[in-house]
Amino acid sequence: MAVVVSVGPWGAPGGEPRDIPIGSMPQSLVSITIWSIKALGGPICGFSYVYVDQNGGAIHVGPWGNADPEHTITNIQIGPGEYLYELSGTADDSALLSLKLVTNQHTYEVGAPLEQTTFSMPLTNCKVVAFFGRSDNDHLTALGIYVPVMKGSPVNVGPWGDSGGVPVDITTPVQLKSVTVYSTDSSDGRIYGFSFTYVDLTGQSIHVGPWGTIKGEKHTFDLSLQGEYVNKITGTTAGDNRVTSLKFTTNQERDYGPFGSDRGNAFSVPLPDGEHNGAVVGFFGRSGKSHVDLGVYVGLAPNEP
Repeated sequence: MAVVVSVGPWGAPGGEPRDIPIGSMPQSLVSITIWSIKALGGPICGFSYVYVDQNGGAIHVGPWGNADPEHTITNIQIGPGEYLYELSGTADDSALLSLKLVTNQHTYEVGAPLEQTTFSMPLTNCKVVAFFGRSDNDHLTALGIYVPVMKGSPVNVGPWGDSGGVPVDITTPVQLKSVTVYSTDSSDGRIYGFSFTYVDLTGQSIHVGPWGTIKGEKHTFDLSLQGEYVNKITGTTAGDNRVTSLKFTTNQERDYGPFGSDRGNAFSVPLPDGEHNGAVVGFFGRSGKSHVDLGVYVGLAPNEP
């Protein structure tokens, strides 16, 4: 049986937490309504949506922020067979300025034009079924997503980086055990190679890689504490779209990195603790002669059924 896990949120630091009702298990999105002020270069003022829960009921959430009828209102109806699989946007220090929502049938852009994204969350084998986030009285400040996950069938998030090299992937990851990164840490450094060990659905421990090359300095860490898992990854990609830095954080508040050179466009996969907590359980991407481009598998945290 699939359960939902939360990924995000992304945006500005302020606002009060907004979420779905406790005990609710979203199944699919029905509609989304967004209030914005395009004339001011954004921002996103208000946000609400409707989803179907595990009992088949239509649950209305929001509005979060300011749903002034004088604002520009964007109504998105999720039609039969349609699903949302990508969310990206921009933000400043106080609010989300723009959102781009991509379904398998349409693309919706709201707020300021997206010349350069602050965050990008592409999903390649999954759909968004609900949202959470933060808002104040005037703005939507941050937005995160809920996605359904089954043990051994995690969600692909990403990848980030170049389109060169060859695809690399794994099967049925359940738990991440260790990570090794090969990088140069100079001002123009980047991630050259990557390997890791994970446990699959049969309980076998499988070592993968190295993807890319073993050029540069070798950094290895183990998830050795009881119940420890990676619940946040941040990184950057440079102008050539290759991954230039990676940093890993665990639920035990241990940080590893940043490895490489922290430059270029940022990306992040935060997995907050709570009722719907997930974990990084493995990786996929592309492997070249002198680089690796990375995506993340998000699965169930070790304490989930």
